[in-house]
Amino acid sequence: MRLVVLGDLHFFQLGVWPWQLFSKRLLGQCNLWFHRRRHFQPSLWPRIAARVEELAPDVLLGSGDFTTTALPGEFAQAREAWEGLVRTAAPRLGAYVVPGNHDRYTYQAHRRRLFEDALAPWTATSWPARWSLGEGVTVLGLDPTRPNPFNASGVLGEQQLDCLAKALATLPQSECVLVLCHYPIGTPPDLPEEAEGHGLQDKEALTRVLAESGRAIVYLHGHIHWPWRWVPPNAAKVVTVNVGAPMLTSATFPLGQGIAELVIKDGGVRVHRHVMDVDGRWTVSPEE
Repeated sequence: MRLVVLGDLHFFQLGVWPWQLFSKRLLGQCNLWFHRRRHFQPSLWPRIAARVEELAPDVLLGSGDFTTTALPGEFAQAREAWEGLVRTAAPRLGAYVVPGNHDRYTYQAHRRRLFEDALAPWTATSWPARWSLGEGVTVLGLDPTRPNPFNASGVLGEQQLDCLAKALATLPQSECVLVLCHYPIGTPPDLPEEAEGHGLQDKEALTRVLAESGRAIVYLHGHIHWPWRWVPPNAAKVVTVNVGAPMLTSATFPLGQGIAELVIKDGGVRVHRHVMDVDGRWTVSPEE
Protein backbone atom coordinates (compact mmCIF):
# COMPACT_ATOMS: atom_id res chain seq x y z
CA MET A 1 0.00 0.00 0.00
CA ARG A 2 1.25 3.46 -0.92
CA LEU A 3 0.24 6.62 0.95
CA VAL A 4 1.13 10.26 0.27
CA VAL A 5 0.96 12.73 3.15
CA LEU A 6 0.78 16.50 2.71
CA GLY A 7 0.95 19.07 5.48
CA ASP A 8 0.81 22.82 6.06
CA LEU A 9 -0.31 23.99 2.63
CA HIS A 10 -1.30 27.39 4.05
CA PHE A 11 -3.31 28.78 1.16
CA PHE A 12 -3.69 32.50 1.77
CA GLN A 13 -5.72 35.54 0.79
CA LEU A 14 -4.15 38.99 0.95
CA GLY A 15 -7.28 41.05 0.42
CA VAL A 16 -9.69 41.08 3.38
CA TRP A 17 -12.61 43.21 4.52
CA PRO A 18 -11.83 45.49 7.49
CA TRP A 19 -14.40 43.80 9.72
CA GLN A 20 -12.65 40.46 9.17
CA LEU A 21 -9.67 41.84 11.09
CA PHE A 22 -11.48 42.31 14.43
CA SER A 23 -9.83 39.18 15.86
CA LYS A 24 -6.54 37.33 16.03
CA ARG A 25 -6.65 37.49 12.24
CA LEU A 26 -5.22 41.04 12.37
CA LEU A 27 -1.91 39.66 13.67
CA GLY A 28 -2.03 36.80 11.20
CA GLN A 29 -2.60 39.10 8.24
CA CYS A 30 0.24 41.39 9.35
CA ASN A 31 2.55 38.39 9.51
CA LEU A 32 1.30 37.29 6.10
CA TRP A 33 1.93 40.68 4.47
CA PHE A 34 5.36 41.29 5.98
CA HIS A 35 6.78 37.76 6.14
CA ARG A 36 4.84 34.62 5.22
CA ARG A 37 3.78 35.59 1.69
CA ARG A 38 7.43 36.02 0.69
CA HIS A 39 8.17 32.38 1.49
CA PHE A 40 4.99 30.42 0.81
CA GLN A 41 4.63 30.00 -2.95
CA PRO A 42 1.20 28.75 -4.13
CA SER A 43 2.61 28.71 -7.67
CA LEU A 44 4.36 25.46 -6.68
CA TRP A 45 1.07 23.64 -6.22
CA PRO A 46 0.68 22.36 -9.84
CA ARG A 47 4.11 20.68 -9.68
CA ILE A 48 3.34 19.19 -6.28
CA ALA A 49 -0.01 17.87 -7.50
CA ALA A 50 1.63 16.42 -10.61
CA ARG A 51 4.18 14.58 -8.46
CA VAL A 52 1.45 13.08 -6.29
CA GLU A 53 -0.39 11.97 -9.43
CA GLU A 54 2.81 10.29 -10.68
CA LEU A 55 3.10 8.34 -7.45
CA ALA A 56 -0.46 7.02 -7.87
CA PRO A 57 -1.07 6.59 -4.12
CA ASP A 58 -3.68 4.27 -2.71
CA VAL A 59 -4.39 6.81 0.04
CA LEU A 60 -4.00 10.59 0.43
CA LEU A 61 -3.59 12.13 3.89
CA GLY A 62 -3.56 15.78 4.97
CA SER A 63 -2.14 16.82 8.37
CA GLY A 64 -3.88 20.20 8.65
CA ASP A 65 -3.26 23.92 8.18
CA PHE A 66 -4.85 24.06 4.76
CA THR A 67 -5.38 27.81 5.33
CA THR A 68 -3.48 30.72 6.87
CA THR A 69 -6.13 32.72 8.77
CA ALA A 70 -9.25 30.57 8.20
CA LEU A 71 -10.88 32.96 5.74
CA PRO A 72 -13.74 31.62 3.58
CA GLY A 73 -11.71 32.50 0.49
CA GLU A 74 -8.76 30.48 1.77
CA PHE A 75 -10.98 27.50 2.41
CA ALA A 76 -12.34 27.83 -1.13
CA GLN A 77 -8.77 27.63 -2.47
CA ALA A 78 -7.99 24.65 -0.25
CA ARG A 79 -11.17 22.84 -1.30
CA GLU A 80 -10.45 23.40 -4.99
CA ALA A 81 -6.83 22.26 -4.68
CA TRP A 82 -7.57 19.16 -2.57
CA GLU A 83 -10.59 18.15 -4.61
CA GLY A 84 -8.56 18.44 -7.81
CA LEU A 85 -5.76 16.39 -6.30
CA VAL A 86 -8.13 13.64 -5.20
CA ARG A 87 -9.68 13.60 -8.67
CA THR A 88 -6.39 13.35 -10.59
CA ALA A 89 -4.47 11.10 -8.18
CA ALA A 90 -7.58 8.93 -7.70
CA PRO A 91 -6.55 7.17 -4.47
CA ARG A 92 -8.41 3.86 -4.53
CA LEU A 93 -8.72 3.72 -0.72
CA GLY A 94 -9.74 7.34 -0.22
CA ALA A 95 -8.41 10.60 1.19
CA TYR A 96 -8.50 11.71 4.83
CA VAL A 97 -7.61 14.98 6.55
CA VAL A 98 -7.38 16.47 10.03
CA PRO A 99 -7.54 20.20 10.87
CA GLY A 100 -4.63 22.40 11.91
CA ASN A 101 -4.65 25.34 14.29
CA HIS A 102 -4.74 27.81 11.36
CA ASP A 103 -7.94 26.14 10.16
CA ARG A 104 -9.56 27.13 13.47
CA TYR A 105 -7.86 30.52 13.58
CA THR A 106 -10.84 32.51 14.88
CA TYR A 107 -13.89 31.76 17.00
CA GLN A 108 -16.13 32.70 14.07
CA ALA A 109 -14.40 30.24 11.74
CA HIS A 110 -14.86 27.54 14.39
CA ARG A 111 -18.53 28.38 15.02
CA ARG A 112 -19.30 28.43 11.30
CA ARG A 113 -17.52 25.10 10.84
CA LEU A 114 -15.64 26.40 7.83
CA PHE A 115 -13.11 23.55 7.89
CA GLU A 116 -15.80 20.87 8.14
CA ASP A 117 -17.85 22.44 5.33
CA ALA A 118 -14.91 22.93 2.96
CA LEU A 119 -13.34 19.51 3.46
CA ALA A 120 -16.43 17.52 4.42
CA PRO A 121 -15.86 14.56 2.05
CA TRP A 122 -12.48 13.80 3.57
CA THR A 123 -12.69 14.62 7.28
CA ALA A 124 -14.57 13.39 10.35
CA THR A 125 -17.44 14.72 12.44
CA SER A 126 -16.17 13.28 15.73
CA TRP A 127 -12.72 12.61 17.15
CA PRO A 128 -10.69 10.52 17.32
CA ALA A 129 -11.55 9.35 13.83
CA ARG A 130 -10.93 5.75 12.83
CA TRP A 131 -10.36 5.10 9.15
CA SER A 132 -9.89 1.41 8.29
CA LEU A 133 -8.07 1.18 4.97
CA GLY A 134 -8.13 -2.60 4.71
CA GLU A 135 -5.06 -4.72 4.04
CA GLY A 136 -4.25 -4.56 7.76
CA VAL A 137 -3.85 -0.76 7.94
CA THR A 138 -5.77 1.72 10.13
CA VAL A 139 -5.46 5.49 10.40
CA LEU A 140 -6.49 7.16 13.66
CA GLY A 141 -7.13 10.90 13.26
CA LEU A 142 -6.89 13.37 16.15
CA ASP A 143 -8.13 16.94 16.54
CA PRO A 144 -6.54 19.04 19.30
CA THR A 145 -7.19 22.35 17.52
CA ARG A 146 -9.14 25.22 19.05
CA PRO A 147 -9.53 28.95 18.44
CA ASN A 148 -7.19 30.77 20.77
CA PRO A 149 -6.76 34.56 20.88
CA PHE A 150 -3.35 34.45 22.55
CA ASN A 151 -1.27 31.62 21.12
CA ALA A 152 -1.22 28.60 18.80
CA SER A 153 -1.48 25.79 21.34
CA GLY A 154 -3.76 22.78 21.13
CA VAL A 155 -5.38 20.38 23.61
CA LEU A 156 -6.77 16.89 23.04
CA GLY A 157 -8.47 16.51 26.40
CA GLU A 158 -9.20 13.43 28.49
CA GLN A 159 -12.14 12.19 26.46
CA GLN A 160 -10.26 12.09 23.17
CA LEU A 161 -7.22 10.53 24.84
CA ASP A 162 -9.37 7.85 26.50
CA CYS A 163 -11.06 7.02 23.20
CA LEU A 164 -7.68 6.81 21.50
CA ALA A 165 -6.38 4.40 24.16
CA LYS A 166 -9.45 2.18 23.70
CA ALA A 167 -9.06 2.22 19.92
CA LEU A 168 -5.41 1.18 20.19
CA ALA A 169 -6.33 -1.59 22.63
CA THR A 170 -9.06 -3.05 20.41
CA LEU A 171 -7.09 -3.12 17.16
CA PRO A 172 -5.40 -6.44 16.33
CA GLN A 173 -1.72 -6.53 17.20
CA SER A 174 -1.00 -7.36 13.57
CA GLU A 175 -2.61 -4.09 12.41
CA CYS A 176 -0.35 -1.37 11.01
CA VAL A 177 -1.41 1.80 12.87
CA LEU A 178 -0.86 5.34 11.62
CA VAL A 179 -1.85 8.26 13.85
CA LEU A 180 -2.58 11.51 12.01
CA CYS A 181 -2.50 14.74 14.04
CA HIS A 182 -1.46 18.30 13.27
CA TYR A 183 0.74 18.82 16.33
CA PRO A 184 4.04 17.06 17.08
CA ILE A 185 4.66 15.24 20.36
CA GLY A 186 8.16 16.68 20.69
CA THR A 187 11.11 17.89 18.65
CA PRO A 188 14.40 16.16 17.80
CA PRO A 189 17.36 17.21 20.01
CA ASP A 190 19.15 18.98 17.14
CA LEU A 191 16.26 21.45 16.72
CA PRO A 192 15.06 24.25 19.04
CA GLU A 193 12.46 23.14 21.56
CA GLU A 194 8.95 24.21 20.64
CA ALA A 195 7.56 27.16 22.58
CA GLU A 196 4.89 26.18 25.12
CA GLY A 197 2.32 28.48 23.57
CA HIS A 198 2.84 26.90 20.16
CA GLY A 199 2.58 23.22 20.99
CA LEU A 200 0.24 20.51 22.16
CA GLN A 201 -0.48 21.16 25.82
CA ASP A 202 -1.09 17.50 26.69
CA LYS A 203 1.61 15.99 24.46
CA GLU A 204 3.07 14.06 27.41
CA ALA A 205 -0.30 12.40 28.00
CA LEU A 206 -0.63 11.58 24.29
CA THR A 207 2.88 10.16 24.16
CA ARG A 208 2.09 8.02 27.21
CA VAL A 209 -1.07 6.63 25.56
CA LEU A 210 0.87 5.76 22.41
CA ALA A 211 3.77 4.19 24.33
CA GLU A 212 1.58 2.21 26.74
CA SER A 213 -0.29 0.64 23.84
CA GLY A 214 2.85 -1.48 23.39
CA ARG A 215 2.56 -1.40 19.64
CA ALA A 216 4.61 0.09 16.81
CA ILE A 217 3.00 3.33 15.61
CA VAL A 218 3.82 5.81 12.88
CA TYR A 219 2.80 9.28 14.08
CA LEU A 220 2.26 11.69 11.16
CA HIS A 221 2.11 15.44 11.77
CA GLY A 222 3.08 18.93 10.62
CA HIS A 223 2.78 22.29 12.45
CA ILE A 224 6.52 22.94 12.75
CA HIS A 225 7.68 23.75 9.25
CA TRP A 226 10.65 21.43 9.07
CA PRO A 227 10.61 17.81 7.90
CA TRP A 228 12.02 15.09 10.14
CA ARG A 229 11.80 11.47 11.22
CA TRP A 230 12.37 10.97 14.95
CA VAL A 231 11.75 8.46 17.71
CA PRO A 232 10.95 10.09 21.09
CA PRO A 233 13.09 8.70 23.93
CA ASN A 234 9.99 8.01 26.04
CA ALA A 235 8.18 6.13 23.25
CA ALA A 236 10.68 3.75 21.65
CA LYS A 237 8.14 2.09 19.34
CA VAL A 238 6.64 5.35 18.03
CA VAL A 239 8.20 6.84 14.91
CA THR A 240 7.19 10.47 14.34
CA VAL A 241 7.24 11.84 10.80
CA ASN A 242 6.98 15.59 10.26
CA VAL A 243 5.81 15.86 6.66
CA GLY A 244 6.95 19.49 6.23
CA ALA A 245 5.38 22.35 4.29
CA PRO A 246 5.34 21.66 0.51
CA MET A 247 5.08 25.29 -0.62
CA LEU A 248 7.42 26.88 1.95
CA THR A 249 10.68 27.98 0.31
CA SER A 250 14.03 28.75 1.93
CA ALA A 251 17.75 28.48 1.24
CA THR A 252 17.64 24.85 2.35
CA PHE A 253 14.46 24.07 0.43
CA PRO A 254 14.46 26.43 -2.59
CA LEU A 255 11.31 24.88 -4.06
CA GLY A 256 9.49 23.77 -0.95
CA GLN A 257 9.88 21.08 1.70
CA GLY A 258 8.23 18.42 -0.41
CA ILE A 259 5.92 15.55 0.42
CA ALA A 260 6.12 12.28 2.34
CA GLU A 261 5.42 8.91 0.72
CA LEU A 262 4.78 5.85 2.89
CA VAL A 263 5.07 2.37 1.44
CA ILE A 264 3.57 -0.36 3.64
CA LYS A 265 4.66 -3.87 2.74
CA ASP A 266 5.10 -7.11 4.64
CA GLY A 267 4.26 -5.44 7.96
CA GLY A 268 6.89 -2.71 7.57
CA VAL A 269 6.65 0.97 6.70
CA ARG A 270 9.21 2.75 4.56
CA VAL A 271 9.17 6.55 4.33
CA HIS A 272 10.40 8.33 1.21
CA ARG A 273 10.74 12.10 1.18
CA HIS A 274 10.24 13.78 -2.20
CA VAL A 275 11.77 17.26 -2.50
CA MET A 276 12.42 19.48 -5.52
CA ASP A 277 15.97 20.71 -5.97
CA VAL A 278 16.92 24.18 -7.19
CA ASP A 279 16.46 23.08 -10.81
CA GLY A 280 12.98 21.74 -10.18
CA ARG A 281 13.99 18.06 -10.29
CA TRP A 282 12.44 15.76 -7.71
CA THR A 283 14.88 14.00 -5.42
CA VAL A 284 13.87 11.04 -3.27
CA SER A 285 15.40 10.22 0.10
CA PRO A 286 14.46 6.75 1.41
CA GLU A 287 14.21 6.30 5.16
CA GLU A 288 13.55 3.16 7.18
